[in-house]
Amino acid sequence: MAGQAQAAAVLTAADARIVFISPTSCTVALTVSVGGAPEVEHRLALGSGTVVELTGLDGAEAVGPPRDIGRTRALSVRPSQSSYTIRYAVQNPGSEAHRCALWLPTAPADGRSRNVRLSVQVPPGAVTGGSMPAFAWTGERGEATLGHLPAFVRVSFAGAGARPAWDVSRVMDLVTLLVLAVASALWLRRARAAGARSGSTHPAPVVK
Repeated sequence: MAGQAQAAAVLTAADARIVFISPTSCTVALTVSVGGAPEVEHRLALGSGTVVELTGLDGAEAVGPPRDIGRTRALSVRPSQSSYTIRYAVQNPGSEAHRCALWLPTAPADGRSRNVRLSVQVPPGAVTGGSMPAFAWTGERGEATLGHLPAFVRVSFAGAGARPAWDVSRVMDLVTLLVLAVASALWLRRARAAGARSGSTHPAPVVK
């Protein structure tokens, strides 16, 4: 019965509030509404050297302490309200800078509603660069509305007057241009090869 209830679970709404304290540390307050299951498991992707601290749980009861399963940190909760909030802090190594993982419920979104809201806050005076997903920025605060919860949020930023070292939008533009260039070159090569084969099957008449 528990497996059937879990299989029927659907994420109906989510609100993630992420605060970057520094490039390698962040706090998250993740509020979710999950229907169809008395118990919900959450999974958080762990990078090498990442430290996660559960700091609060509102509207639900933890079913045992968090546990590591492979490269993820699992937390099972039993909601007592229609929505509940998980609060936690993440400390990343330098290789995972500007990245904040979300403790995702294993229940999927319905894929149609855009009921997932993300807000992100960077340190005062920080200059933001690219982000994943894309945010609409007002000062140091960004907002986004999606149809699903991403596994993590990544925001590049630097101190006032500095330039962010990592810009995902610029990288994606370069990748897109590279893919288009390679595709065009392959198409041109194939077109020339096809033209050469076509010409060889109809040789020009020899005039004696």
